Amino acid sequence: MEPQPDSLEGWVAVRDTAFVEPQPPPRFRFLVGWNGAEGAFAVTCHGRAEEAAQAAQSWAGLFSAQALRGVHRQLSAVCPRLEPAFPELPPALPGAAAGGLWAVLFPGGAAPDEAELQELCRALELYLSWALELCGGRVVLDVLFAADRCCDDEYFESLHELRGKALRGHLARAKEALRRVLQQHKSADTMVTLMKVYEEEDEAYQDLVTMATQFYQYLLQPFRDMRELATLYKLEILKSLQYDNLGPRRVTALQKDAEEWTKRAESAVCSIQDITVNYFKETVKALSAMHKQMEQDEKRFGKTTWASALPRLENLKYMLAKETLQHLRARELCLKQKRTSIQKLMENLGEQEKNLSVVDELEIQYYETQLELYNVQLEVLKHEEMLLIVQLDTIKRQIKEKQDEVVYYDTCENPEELKVIEQTMGQHYANSSAMTMLRQKTKQLETKRGTVCARRAYLRNKKDQCEASHRQRLQQAEESRKRFQQHHSIRIVSTKQQ
Repeated sequence: MEPQPDSLEGWVAVRDTAFVEPQPPPRFRFLVGWNGAEGAFAVTCHGRAEEAAQAAQSWAGLFSAQALRGVHRQLSAVCPRLEPAFPELPPALPGAAAGGLWAVLFPGGAAPDEAELQELCRALELYLSWALELCGGRVVLDVLFAADRCCDDEYFESLHELRGKALRGHLARAKEALRRVLQQHKSADTMVTLMKVYEEEDEAYQDLVTMATQFYQYLLQPFRDMRELATLYKLEILKSLQYDNLGPRRVTALQKDAEEWTKRAESAVCSIQDITVNYFKETVKALSAMHKQMEQDEKRFGKTTWASALPRLENLKYMLAKETLQHLRARELCLKQKRTSIQKLMENLGEQEKNLSVVDELEIQYYETQLELYNVQLEVLKHEEMLLIVQLDTIKRQIKEKQDEVVYYDTCENPEELKVIEQTMGQHYANSSAMTMLRQKTKQLETKRGTVCARRAYLRNKKDQCEASHRQRLQQAEESRKRFQQHHSIRIVSTKQQ
């Protein structure tokens, strides 16, 4: 089978920061000494990080003269300026493996004494220090201590990571493109020019939505896979528990596994909800900037001129309210999940663990989460009402436009004929299906708005009750803490007196 020309099989993705030194770069110091027993140079590198949080590292190795020459060839290939800097190594060196077979066949003179070896080691230290400066610490360390630093992750990244980085870059460029278009509003001094800018802005926003969708789908996929896998394993375990003839130990083990897979599925769901919140945060932020800019544009033009842009403003308000609702509902799901987790913690507390401090802390967390949930739900209702208001404003504008339509009449000789025509046309407009539908829709939206207002009043009442209970619980917890401290102090005094 012939390989495909666009196949990526056998390829690796090299990190774009493969040879970039960390900032701030660690400080390295080389120590070189002669090991007579091995007949080789002992090279040690001590690395000290500039930041206190980073741990110090050290590497060491034995190198023959031939090995050091090989190191020099690699480093000088990276930086040719190193070529003349390598110290000249004598052909004969003292020790067990002095010079090897080559020195036996072609003797080159007496071996250097101790002082000359020390001087040679200092020269090698200077050479390696210069190599650090010219080639960078990562390259020098990998050439010298490749076996100890064999970590492909420093140089290569998986295609999954590469795709994520590419999608993140696409999203960043889409944001920047939208930002540049928004900056063009100030230079648009006519309505025609501004409408062209609006077209570019709409295209930029659609590109941003596309890139954001692809990026966040990429982030969601692993957690979706985990959710599906955990659910599948849990169902298989439950099926086995129901139909298979199992011993008590096996049943206990499977029940434990089922609980573990349930936790994994719940964790995946939480991650999915968090990522969803972040996605809608991106779209809401973009739409908010577009809406704010359009409101500023409205101040620069008269009412008649701005009429051509009014439908876009209404549509933008509708989109913003809709995306904000999605964002708030995603947050609502996260808070409900958090509240459920707190409830489970309280239910799973053992008898020995049910001390007052733990219970008080969990109850306070529950009240705080519930209050935050009420706030989000009130925001949801607020934006639901805003959505209805936008729709009502649009319908009212459409009704007004129909009512303001100019009707041209044919020439009439008799004034009575004109009155008859006016009555007929008035009845026509009043009974037109379009106007009737618009008015019916207006009534429906007003009814929905009334329902939303009633729900909001109910939620405010529930929130006030929750706040009162929360304050009372905090006060009780504070009183319990004071009583505990007082009782503890009395016991300490009593113990000292005894």
